[in-house]
Amino acid sequence: MSEDPFFRTDLYRGTARDYDSFRLPYPSSLVDDLRSRAGLRGTGRLLDLACGTGQIAFALSTAFDEIVALDQEPGSVAFGQAKSEALGFTHIRWQVGVAEEAEVPGRFDMVAIGNAFHRLRRQRVAERALSWLRSGGYAVLLWGGNPSEGASDCQEVLRSVMVDWLGRSGDRLPADWEEAMARDPHEQVLIRAGFSYEGNHDFAIPHVWTIETLTGYLYSTSILSRQALRGLAPSFEKDLSVRMLRCRPDGKFHQAVRFSYQLAKKPD
Repeated sequence: MSEDPFFRTDLYRGTARDYDSFRLPYPSSLVDDLRSRAGLRGTGRLLDLACGTGQIAFALSTAFDEIVALDQEPGSVAFGQAKSEALGFTHIRWQVGVAEEAEVPGRFDMVAIGNAFHRLRRQRVAERALSWLRSGGYAVLLWGGNPSEGASDCQEVLRSVMVDWLGRSGDRLPADWEEAMARDPHEQVLIRAGFSYEGNHDFAIPHVWTIETLTGYLYSTSILSRQALRGLAPSFEKDLSVRMLRCRPDGKFHQAVRFSYQLAKKPD
């Protein structure tokens, strides 16, 4: 077991509106498959850890009769709570706190983490998730929705834009985080914590990105948010637009967007 790298706690400050507007929702094929495999029937309790603005909580809103959504970023929690109230979802409770330390009372039928497990102290969070779950409950790690994943010419251009501007936005991420995840994969962390690993399930959906939605997606990230770019944001938008339109003059970027989830079960 290797020590997890340390991630800054302010990475998503100020991203709530862009995150909610431009992150693709988890596809219905994934949600339906998860509901079936985990036997979700509209009852029980869900804990959505590192919830952001509630992508998992809203996707699974009809699968549970009580949901606790927790995130360390107050702006994201406030945004999610306001959206929840506007939609009339009275069974979602929002809480500011860090997954490693927050007090969350009661037992849950599922603990879910979306696109965030790598940023947490994984062993501690996995062990806490096991303690929060009832016997036979599930932990699920959800991933995906990244427009830069793939081998097309435009995705290569997009990755080059991201690399160029990451160098101007400062040191946002630990240099070795991807190597650390490869040395100690998430499934091994879950198994060490006491879970039975149930497998990884992959999905893909067709999607067409535009300059506007690509820009919004990048603003929703930890590395190229408006806060990270500061006064450079207008120049970033112009550079992204010029380079991507050079690749596709019609401004339409087709992708089979990949999503997945990893499922683990607390033994009965």
